[in-house]
Amino acid sequence: MEIFVDILAGLGLFLVGVKLIASHLKQLSGPWFRRLIERATRNRFAAALLGLLSGALTQSSSAITFISISVVTAGLSDVARVAPMVIWANVGTSVLVLLSAIDISHAVLFLLGVTGIAYYFDVDRAPRLRHLFGALLGLGLLFLGLELIKTGAAPLREMESVRDFLTFAASSYVAAFVIGAALAVVAQSSAMVSIIAVTMVNVGILTVDQTIVIVIGASLGSGIATLLLSANLSGVGRQIGYLQVAVKALGVLALLPVFAAESYGLLPGIKGLVVALAADVATQVALVYLLLQVVSAGLGTVFQRQLIALAARLSPPTIEEALARPRYLYPEALDDQLTALDLVEKEQARLFARLPGIIDAVRPDGEAEAAPAVLVEASTSVARQCDEFLTDLLDSNPSREVTVDIVGVQKRNEILLALIGSARDYVATVASAGPRPEDDKLGRLLFVLNESLHAILLVASDAVTTRDEVDMLVLFNLTSDRSAQMEKIRRQVMEVGDVSPNDHNALYASTTLFERILWLTRRYASVMTGQEAATRLPADS
Repeated sequence: MEIFVDILAGLGLFLVGVKLIASHLKQLSGPWFRRLIERATRNRFAAALLGLLSGALTQSSSAITFISISVVTAGLSDVARVAPMVIWANVGTSVLVLLSAIDISHAVLFLLGVTGIAYYFDVDRAPRLRHLFGALLGLGLLFLGLELIKTGAAPLREMESVRDFLTFAASSYVAAFVIGAALAVVAQSSAMVSIIAVTMVNVGILTVDQTIVIVIGASLGSGIATLLLSANLSGVGRQIGYLQVAVKALGVLALLPVFAAESYGLLPGIKGLVVALAADVATQVALVYLLLQVVSAGLGTVFQRQLIALAARLSPPTIEEALARPRYLYPEALDDQLTALDLVEKEQARLFARLPGIIDAVRPDGEAEAAPAVLVEASTSVARQCDEFLTDLLDSNPSREVTVDIVGVQKRNEILLALIGSARDYVATVASAGPRPEDDKLGRLLFVLNESLHAILLVASDAVTTRDEVDMLVLFNLTSDRSAQMEKIRRQVMEVGDVSPNDHNALYASTTLFERILWLTRRYASVMTGQEAATRLPADS
């Protein structure tokens, strides 16, 4: 019983350590890390190096995969550019597996002592150090758990029932492969399964051959786990999941036949190589894990274009992703500041043209290119990418005149985001009023408001795109202060019979949002034409 208690306690500490490392490193790699990815993935070599380092730090290829997915779905990069990082992150996860093969018990105790002292004296409360010490504590618990597993598992090799089971298991490499894959799917980490396998072979519970097959199976299992975790995604997000499992599968398909041939004495292979490099079996198995990841990454790099094409066929981009991707922005444009500004303005004009489409959702004959929620989310994403692009442009040390222009375009971008949000709220408010009978005064009012707003936004879109003086003049006339008119309409509706609380709320909210959209549209045009001082927020907005 004592044996299993030690193993269970060690496994518990190991899993807590893994969880602490993952959660704290995830906090350390927040928005700035996604920004770093966006910049690093402009260069293939830099992307691969970042993947290698981030895999070593986080010890989770799945974490890097999903960070990459968030970067791509946010439009900051694309699948081809993040692919080297995703591929080479697998190699980085070898660090912990190699460390598990070395006796670092004294270093682990020292690490736990240092982190314990830091926690006692509240050093961890410093914002910059909190997650660092949390990750270090997780690392110490992880290795302490491995030591307990080693201590508890050592007597198992003397038990006759265990020897009989291992003799049976050694006769079937298929069983070992399936066990490795299944454990990795459950644990969502091939490194975690491989570390435990290294611990088991180190105390003689598993043979080297069994452990190698388990490690190979675990590599494929972790790819399958990533794919399963991305099952709720679609389009390019799921493409990266397919890419990860394909890279893992390539490594398995390359090394498994070599190991099988070596096992039957047909040719020297994996075991011969690692035996020549290391004397102890634990290090040999750790080197097999490293070799597997390097081969997978190498083949993934060679066949990257084909793998991406296959992933795109299996999970083609969705309309939401297409709408959320900028049409004119690209990193190289930052080298020419004036051209970059022109491209942002083109992108903003394209977003402005979507506003009538959002209002189409509450018009009887409205024909939008997508559902309003999709348009709003995609347009918001593009507007935020415009803002990040403008921030990069400011970082490029523009002249004073260009800086003034950039600030003006940034201001318009803020107004555009507010317009998108107001259009979303207007549609939701009108929709909440529900279908109205033909003789309903509130229904007729909402119909007029919808049609008027749609027409004004169409005029505004044309004026923003062409910048024609006549169009701008018409737009300023259409978006003049309507507060008195809206108040009159509210009173007229309220005077007609009993008005329910829901109708009252819909009336007030829809007319207020109508005013706000007109004001924001007028302000956008004013900033564009240098007449911002002429605009004022209506009193009831």
